[in-house]
Amino acid sequence: MKILFASMPHPTHFHPMLPLAWALRAAGHEVRVAGHPDLTETSTGSGMTAVPVGRAGWYREDVHEPELYARLMGSGASDFLGTFDWAQEDPAAWSWEGLLGLEKILVSALLAGINNDVMVDELVAYARHWQPDLVIWEQLTVAGAVAAELLGVPHARFVYGLDFIGRARTEFLRRYDEQPAVHREDPTREWLEETMSRHGGTWTERLRTGAVTIDTSVPSTRLDTEHRVIGMRYVPYNGRSVVPDWLREPAARTRVCLTLGLSNEIEDTTTTVGEILAGLAGLDVEIVATLGAEDAAGIGPLPDNVRLVDFVPLHDLLPTCAAVVHHGGIGSRLTAVHHGVPQLVLGHGFDTLMIARRQEEAGAGLALPANHATAASVRDHVLRLLSEPRFAAGALAMRDELLAEPSPAEVVPVLAALVDEWKERA
Repeated sequence: MKILFASMPHPTHFHPMLPLAWALRAAGHEVRVAGHPDLTETSTGSGMTAVPVGRAGWYREDVHEPELYARLMGSGASDFLGTFDWAQEDPAAWSWEGLLGLEKILVSALLAGINNDVMVDELVAYARHWQPDLVIWEQLTVAGAVAAELLGVPHARFVYGLDFIGRARTEFLRRYDEQPAVHREDPTREWLEETMSRHGGTWTERLRTGAVTIDTSVPSTRLDTEHRVIGMRYVPYNGRSVVPDWLREPAARTRVCLTLGLSNEIEDTTTTVGEILAGLAGLDVEIVATLGAEDAAGIGPLPDNVRLVDFVPLHDLLPTCAAVVHHGGIGSRLTAVHHGVPQLVLGHGFDTLMIARRQEEAGAGLALPANHATAASVRDHVLRLLSEPRFAAGALAMRDELLAEPSPAEVVPVLAALVDEWKERA
């Protein structure tokens, strides 16, 4: 088979897909990775063959509504998205503050920027040239779905966290049907109908949800959707990595990791990283803080129990840690789950606070909204993770749940069967 992966250029959105790409290659299939030129180095550095499409710097030029983008990604989004409580009888209203508002924000502030016209056109042109049998697209890169639908081949949406986008879409469609015709709006359909028509295609709901969904999240944390889901075990990948000398020796003290991921930031906190580290100074632990050089330079004197590093592979660091404090990023969160490490998530936007609360409910960690975090509250939460055995037990239970999911190699024949099924129907 020929399999085309499509991803937005942020490495942490692409890294969870790589183990499946490797598994497909190891099984003898051809794989290509299409994405903005910003993704090329990440793709080729992982051993994949890259297909650059569109322009570099999409995030600077093509975000249609910067203020809405900030609302979606910042602390305000946690409150905004947090209103979608699916356990409630009436989970979300049809209004700017509810489901319709979320659709407008996702399309105008995020999806239409990532999948701008130039990127879509070049991806479609390459797909028509290469003729893939299957397209696998990162959940925000709907250009992959556009190409697959135009070619008439199956495609899978790849999800690596809480699928609130898929869940919200399910609820949106239910509420859409309830509205008087004069009040019905579907920003996603309006945008993608025009995109498809430019290439001679027509709208289908699969453009938003995929024919199937490949989900690497922990099953018990998933939101209910009406989509067909293929569960897959998350396999940590940290990019090009070298194990440092100090990590080859046992830790002298209980170790706690503070990481901000590749973004090197905790957004909208009421404190600073330097203050957080100072607040942890009195604990009998070793704090390993991963910070970029520029961020580290502004911290000032460090407590004696802090080891400051520019980068260290979390897959090697976290097995030596008793707890981790992080911003809720994909790699940090799921790598911690993979190794059974209790987490303190400083949730700040998108799905970070929602998934943190679900992990807290499962006893695998604690959630602390970034805009309420102080040095004292972070210290208190870390002490709880270290002193209450239930968190270690909960983290191990969540790890076992994740590791029980099918491996990427086991998912390969499932995808092959999907292609065969699609051809038979055709």
